[in-house]
Amino acid sequence: MNFRIFYLLSTIVFPVFLLVACGGEEELPIPKPRTYPKVIYPERNMTKLDNDYCNFTFEYPDYMVFEQDTTLISENAKHSCWFNLQMESLNGDIHFTYTDISGDSLEYNLYEIYKDAYLLFNKHNQKTTGKEDVSIAKEEENLYGILFNIEGHVACPFQVVLTDSTQHAILASLYFKSRPDPDSMAPVIEFVKKDIAHLVTTFEWKD
Repeated sequence: MNFRIFYLLSTIVFPVFLLVACGGEEELPIPKPRTYPKVIYPERNMTKLDNDYCNFTFEYPDYMVFEQDTTLISENAKHSCWFNLQMESLNGDIHFTYTDISGDSLEYNLYEIYKDAYLLFNKHNQKTTGKEDVSIAKEEENLYGILFNIEGHVACPFQVVLTDSTQHAILASLYFKSRPDPDSMAPVIEFVKKDIAHLVTTFEWKD
């Protein structure tokens, strides 16, 4: 074969072969990185909880909206001081339930308060990746209790029990309405936990 003809054929056939070979391969899909909705954290301007039907006060950020739990003010309610601090911007709530533990059954009532808190704390054992409970003891303020911190795919990542050990007891539980994904919710939970810590620091009994 004439060398010039061979050279001409090679310059035409070889590139066509490459195009056919490459075109026959399917492009593999590249997975997109998982993304989460952007959270715009609200500003913290503290206000004071102070009403006629609760035996305590504390400071909380005004991005939380106080709402008395009127659905429970009935024969099923233990006290009118049951309320929520709603966090619409963070899609969550802090639920507060108050119990009068005074009377002849003081020790039993106090036991029941802590028992219920630990039952909720241990309820998440199968989904939690970490748990801790921290005792609170402020003798000058007559304030005692326990902080419960729970990590993982749980509905209630944080709760606190506060009592004066003679008459008053309150349980506050943090809930979010979105899917409890620990990766996406961790920054939001940490943000709210700082406000709950401030709540506990400023907490005072009225009598």
